[in-house]
Amino acid sequence: MVTQDEPDDPLPQEREILKTKRCSYEVVRLIGKGGYGAVFEIIRKSDGEHLAIKCEKMTNRRTVLTMEKKVLSGARQINSLHFCTIQDRGTLQDRFKFVIMQLVGRNLWDLRISTEELRFNIGTSLKAATQCLICIEQIHRIGFLHRDIKPGNFAVGRQGQKDLHTIYMLDFGLCRKFSVVKDKDVRMPRDIVPFRGTTRYAPLAAMKHIDQSRKDDLEGWLYMVVEWTCGRLPWSQYKTDNRDEVLKKKEELRTDPKALDKFLSRCPKREFIKILKYLDELTYFCIPDYKFIFDVILHAMKTNKVRYADPVDWDPNNAYTAPFEQPGEGKPDLWSVDRKKEQKTQEEV
Repeated sequence: MVTQDEPDDPLPQEREILKTKRCSYEVVRLIGKGGYGAVFEIIRKSDGEHLAIKCEKMTNRRTVLTMEKKVLSGARQINSLHFCTIQDRGTLQDRFKFVIMQLVGRNLWDLRISTEELRFNIGTSLKAATQCLICIEQIHRIGFLHRDIKPGNFAVGRQGQKDLHTIYMLDFGLCRKFSVVKDKDVRMPRDIVPFRGTTRYAPLAAMKHIDQSRKDDLEGWLYMVVEWTCGRLPWSQYKTDNRDEVLKKKEELRTDPKALDKFLSRCPKREFIKILKYLDELTYFCIPDYKFIFDVILHAMKTNKVRYADPVDWDPNNAYTAPFEQPGEGKPDLWSVDRKKEQKTQEEV
């Protein structure tokens, strides 16, 4: 139900009141908009809580909200701290479908480019790397590939909130289930697939139209971490559609020591080279050793004299208080994620 004349644009308008079976919400502002729909900040009228509403036009051929709900419901069942919680969902007349969820703060891309040197300090870089690694292991644990790992798809908690130092994984529109529920096996790779991801951070497999697997999310993670450590990537100047040149630059890292040295110019080189070589050894069916990668990052922190409590760049005046976690094994825990009869999930809210 809408309390003002329905606008021409089916998506919500600022100050519009949206009513669901559970609550009423007031639209505050647009956060982001794309071809699928948009995300807005809203206020729940009953208690003044600020939340986010992700909307998808009813006319869309391809739905992303269904995948969003599946991933967030799975993350809830493993008690992850790094995924938003769903508060409400539904359909508003014939205008749009929506999911209402926890509101988070700024994304890691915006945080990086707001720094004076366009890069994080080494402590912030490595702490963010460990949290994002845990996000990736957890989405793999519930049986999904993200396939669009990039700094814009990770955000910190809101300013003034106790989760300000926690990093959240966002945007599951390109996710794909890689596991088969019946026997917990991995899907067989397809012969050729369309490109999925963001050119700057896309793994070699995506660039070559090869079916992606768990190792490829981690390859994208490494490019992302190098960028916010160094301030740029060697292929940053190329436009999104210039994939051939970007692919050449990424392949050079594996064949040209000078290119690799430039790529890791401000990074803990010994540790990052170890991670890159390890990832390149993995095959489609491999379960990555997330704990090994995590320990390599911890070693880099020790080598660079990074203390856990040292402040991070987005909150420089306070000690770092994110809970210390270690990644799991990344094996799909499908029994707990798919037991719909035994447990009410957020999809049933």
